[in-house]
Amino acid sequence: MKTLLFIQGIYDTIDLFTAAFSDAFRKLGCVCHVIDIREKEEAMGRLKRLTEEERISGIVTFNNIGYNLSFAEGRNVWEEREIPYINILMDHPFHYAYALSHAPKTSVVFCTDRNHVKFLRRFYPHIEQVDFMPHAGMEADISEFAEAGRCRLCLQGDAFHPAAEERPIDVLYAGGLSRYVAEGLVPDLGGISEFDAFALTQETLSYLMKHPGQTTEDAIEAYFLSVGKQYSDRELNHWITELRFIDSFAASFYREQAVRVLVENGIRTTVFGGGWDKCEWSANPNLVYGGKVLAPQILELMNQSKIVLNTMTWYKNGIHDRIINGMLAKAAVVTDESEYLKETFLQGEKKLVTFRLPEIQELPALVRELLENPKQAEEIAENGYWFAKEHHTWKERAGYVFEKYLQ
Repeated sequence: MKTLLFIQGIYDTIDLFTAAFSDAFRKLGCVCHVIDIREKEEAMGRLKRLTEEERISGIVTFNNIGYNLSFAEGRNVWEEREIPYINILMDHPFHYAYALSHAPKTSVVFCTDRNHVKFLRRFYPHIEQVDFMPHAGMEADISEFAEAGRCRLCLQGDAFHPAAEERPIDVLYAGGLSRYVAEGLVPDLGGISEFDAFALTQETLSYLMKHPGQTTEDAIEAYFLSVGKQYSDRELNHWITELRFIDSFAASFYREQAVRVLVENGIRTTVFGGGWDKCEWSANPNLVYGGKVLAPQILELMNQSKIVLNTMTWYKNGIHDRIINGMLAKAAVVTDESEYLKETFLQGEKKLVTFRLPEIQELPALVRELLENPKQAEEIAENGYWFAKEHHTWKERAGYVFEKYLQ
């Protein structure tokens, strides 16, 4: 019998992931201890007791939470007790440079995009175990009302989902505009003397707008080579990390354009998340701004939506959980493409609708067709639901981790 540790209490989104993932491991016969660090002193005491008194098979965590835990000065508890540190990165690795540079030797790091795996293997070779784990989805059970800010997860069987004609939201986009967050990531460009950082920013962003299938790290490296700069991997990683705000600006640009092109073409679109009210076009009557809400509420809102719209957070060979959560809410999902999506979701019966970022002007016609042909939209939603239910839940991800890394 395997005994696993989980940590929650920092981010509401990760708490949801943890609830679904730990339940999946329990169904595999594991004993799962979930530590809530909102009560720090109690949590640390419990962690210490568990690591001393039980044989821990692994800690399963997200975004490096607890990576440097120590109960004795300078002694990482995961290394000291040879406990596998299973770390799932929900964002690009360049957002976690310091943590990854100091990752425990027992780390198994999962990335949600295959390009992120390549990035880690190139720039963090000391991390010996790196693997791909696509995002998973969660199904909300809205048959009963949950407490404010929470939702009931459907952890077995099939949940209740409203019929499409009963759903008040035509199109839902759940996610803020990252450019407002990215502004806080911009370093002092004028203080960089090795190259013209302003020119790099302008040219790289322009390149990504015209070639949105490219990764930000590849675009930055290509710019350096074009101006005769050949850096070592260590130096290149430093500059890619310093300039990672470019990635957020690129993703935010297309996110905004996707919603804007819909509302300006007369399609009523509901958005949640920060920044939408700051757009110059936010007064458009077809834009319904719901403000910021917690992650559990998003799952419920998807169940009230006919269409869930997604744009990738600049994932070019992965998937975002908005897609799978939308499918598991029995909404018709409309998203931009990625290589992983093309390989796994675009085969056989139609499970979702995709568009290419360079052809974003075609998006209103795709969405309008679904709204005007509810039977077609319902069939896509139904196909997507069963495909996601079978292949893209935390139960599936737990099975993969268990078989490959915990046996």
